[in-house]
Amino acid sequence: MTISEKVAYIQGLFDGMGLDKKESGEAKIMAEILDVLKEIGEQLETVDATLDEYGEEIDALSDDLSDVEEQVYDLDDDDFDDDDFDDDDFEDDDDEDDDDFFETPCPNCGEDLFIDDDVLEAGFVDCPACGQKFAISFEEEDEDGDDNEDEDE
Repeated sequence: MTISEKVAYIQGLFDGMGLDKKESGEAKIMAEILDVLKEIGEQLETVDATLDEYGEEIDALSDDLSDVEEQVYDLDDDDFDDDDFDDDDFEDDDDEDDDDFFETPCPNCGEDLFIDDDVLEAGFVDCPACGQKFAISFEEEDEDGDDNEDEDE
């Protein structure tokens, strides 16, 4: 039973009681309350109908979006099986590109910098984090702090 039907039932009970709205203050108040309930019921029915329409439109838009996604991405759910891929398929195939970079911390701010071969050849770096320029050296120091570059001489 909808709200409007329930209000109509109560209205029928009220009318069946034969109360005179002009003589009884309570009857007048009850009649006004029933009028408000009727308006509320009508408003709720309008809201429910509108929500149903919106729900149908949303479903239609969702279906259309699915069609567009299939066209744009050219994918179907059946196109892929979990067994078609190994974990190795998703690893970075550019491992040899990783060798083209050298990682070193900035001596001023400590930010890790990735330096390519061109910068290594130049011998100095401008840190993008702190803006300081520093030289790059590949010479290793021994425990005494001396350079190991001249060990063979």
